[in-house]
Amino acid sequence: MRILVTGASGLVGREICRQLHEQNHEVVALDSHFKYQGHEPSCSIFHNKTIHTFVVENPNNFDMIYHMAAINGTEYFYSIPNILITNNILSDLTIFEYAGTNPKCKIIYASSSEVVSDSNSVPVAEEIDISIKNIHNPRWSYRLGKIVSENYLVNSQLNYVIFRIFNTYSEHSASGHMLRDQLNKIKQGIFELLNPNDTRSFCYVTDSVRAIIKVSDLANKEIINVGSDEEITVQEAANIIAKSQGYDNPTWNIVNGHAGSTARRKPDLTKLRNYYPNYQPEKFASVIDRIKSKLLTTT
Repeated sequence: MRILVTGASGLVGREICRQLHEQNHEVVALDSHFKYQGHEPSCSIFHNKTIHTFVVENPNNFDMIYHMAAINGTEYFYSIPNILITNNILSDLTIFEYAGTNPKCKIIYASSSEVVSDSNSVPVAEEIDISIKNIHNPRWSYRLGKIVSENYLVNSQLNYVIFRIFNTYSEHSASGHMLRDQLNKIKQGIFELLNPNDTRSFCYVTDSVRAIIKVSDLANKEIINVGSDEEITVQEAANIIAKSQGYDNPTWNIVNGHAGSTARRKPDLTKLRNYYPNYQPEKFASVIDRIKSKLLTTT
């Protein structure tokens, strides 16, 4: 198949390119290098361009588009909320319209667990109602864009699969993600934790992407959670990260995180496993132990 991957230098996009390229697909990779500068993924051809420039210059002759591009990372939710929401919504709408110019093209859209951040239901299923507390919180700049785009797709005539991605990480995680931020602090001798009792369901990017690619071929017009159903606290995760760098059970300085931080995050993976019954992501501690030598040297 001929496949376009947007956000191809990002954490998920880079891994999608790698796995699809290994499967001998023709992979056209697109990234503006807003965040992951200098990273070119495994692909047939790479375009360092904006989405708008690319779609103007190239007709849609793709069988599938993996649309992973977005400004992401908690720091950006708060520091540039208006830039983020404008960029993400306009980029999404541009790609959706581009996909619609080829009726044979299927779009695979990267949504986020942020969409269901306020849910009191754990594990959280795809059908849960969405509500927003304090609409003026800049954190929701990212979340609102994803809600808009989900709504657009489910009311369109496009062939699509929406994946709500939960807490994906790897040795390539950039600043703004818990793993990289924690490593950067440890490197400076700072043992500081935000909201240590919050929980997350961390999933190594190889596992997340393997599921996304497999289910993309099988599902259509669905919203599907992807991630891990191993739920651990932020402090447990931080202890695992610190131990990998030679610090066993350090004393943490506890500080309050930003308003709107999610207290619990765990996906219901029933729908995913209907398509992929053998899906079993690797546990966080096992992955960190396996990649620990790369964590302070890889970005």
